[in-house]
Amino acid sequence: MKILKTTALLTGVFSLAAQAQEEFFDPGDISPGVVSNLDLFFRDIKTFKMVGPRESEFLGGELSVNVHDGYFSILGCLANNGFSYVTPNITCPNGTNALVTAGDFDGDGVRDVGTYFSIAQPVPAASIAPFKTDLVELFSAPPSDLPRPLKGFNWRDNSTIVFYDLINDPINGVGYTISNYNSVRPYLPTELERQRREVVPGVYIFKFPALGSTEENPNNFFMSVAHREMVEAVPGPGGASVGGIDVGNDFRVTNDDRWHNGVMEMDPRLFFNFKWEGFNPQTFVGNDRIFFSVRNRETNLIVFPPIPEDAPQLPQLIGSRTLGIPTGYDLGPDFFGPGQEFVVEVSFVRDASSGGSWDRSRRRFLWDIDLIDTFGGFVREAFDRGSPEELIEPDADFDGDGYTNLEEFGFQTSPTDPASVPNPTPVLIGNDQCYLEIAKRPAIGSRLDYIMQYSSDQENWTTIEQGDPNWFIVFNNDERISVLSRSAYNANPCFLRVQFEQN
Repeated sequence: MKILKTTALLTGVFSLAAQAQEEFFDPGDISPGVVSNLDLFFRDIKTFKMVGPRESEFLGGELSVNVHDGYFSILGCLANNGFSYVTPNITCPNGTNALVTAGDFDGDGVRDVGTYFSIAQPVPAASIAPFKTDLVELFSAPPSDLPRPLKGFNWRDNSTIVFYDLINDPINGVGYTISNYNSVRPYLPTELERQRREVVPGVYIFKFPALGSTEENPNNFFMSVAHREMVEAVPGPGGASVGGIDVGNDFRVTNDDRWHNGVMEMDPRLFFNFKWEGFNPQTFVGNDRIFFSVRNRETNLIVFPPIPEDAPQLPQLIGSRTLGIPTGYDLGPDFFGPGQEFVVEVSFVRDASSGGSWDRSRRRFLWDIDLIDTFGGFVREAFDRGSPEELIEPDADFDGDGYTNLEEFGFQTSPTDPASVPNPTPVLIGNDQCYLEIAKRPAIGSRLDYIMQYSSDQENWTTIEQGDPNWFIVFNNDERISVLSRSAYNANPCFLRVQFEQN
């Protein structure tokens, strides 16, 4: 038995989708609509990662189908460390008032019979019979590569029978049958085209065993859901048309000048805005919604919008029928500092319903960001407001110590203090060979190049590159650059300098 603590405060319809959700918020499970006793949820899910101006990687997806007939509200038991299964316990706010008498309540593959929990307002199944996964199937679907009838769709039975009101009436409590079937068809990162061939726009009809049917008198219950084309990531299908609707409106981030090796670089002291395209009246319809968040790249925890400790991990709703269709997001400066690394997530959630059927398909668009230290951000911090523009230019020498502002930025000295002077000094090692090492400024990304040069007369300078006949490049990484002469200093003078170039 596995119950996540995050479910302790959830109330509403019981379904596996709500019970077995990941630790982090999935906006596809939050709907502005009304959920009824009987609902069919259809989710065509894809996750993309942007890695360049017109490039994206498919990280995987799934086709998820869930049906529930009947529901109850989960109250939880805060007196017992969150959502706990215990013997009847009157210390819970409402008591552990329900006993599982059949089924796998939480969908972890372990029967939960004999366990107690706290619920309210149970409503029994009225149309679909529980515990009959062999009779659940995809009855029909639009022409595609999706196999049918889809009995081999890994249908999982999370139906349950709960004996309710054990606190008030432990003898005459009522058994409530909740029918719940769930199925997930996964797609690997290498299977984007397979998912596109299998999950296509159209009407999907599912067949379920009807409540009260028997082997002698079998009866079926049918539900249908309409799935409409979703926005894709660039480069998407492009140019296709479904029902006269152009579906080549692919999502892409349009901050084209900030990409480097698949990561977007930006100085958070200067700007923190993103622009994108792909959401428009053709791809954004009805109750569609768009969510925005900035997340820790390792833990996936949201770092923006700011969330109080122990609060739910909720991204910000930025697009809806009332909010309009966003073409970007402007976070503004100073929320973060150079040296931090995050991932930005824009989630697009469809919320189309017809009767008790819901198309809750969604797309997740991600891109990595490295927050870097640029000369422009350095100027903003190093110089007082109102300083003459001509004195804070990269080639100017504000403090008159003989080093330009850009050189002081690269050497990590103060451009406003004449006593703070760079001192790149070669040393002799080995057989009197010249060696010079420069510590690079942290978090500069690809926006500043350190270029080592040597001279024999201090008038003509040669840039040191790999294979130079007179010098080795020992290190040239994010932390340092160093060079070593191939011969002794008397044959190869230690005349060295560092030049800086902004990109």
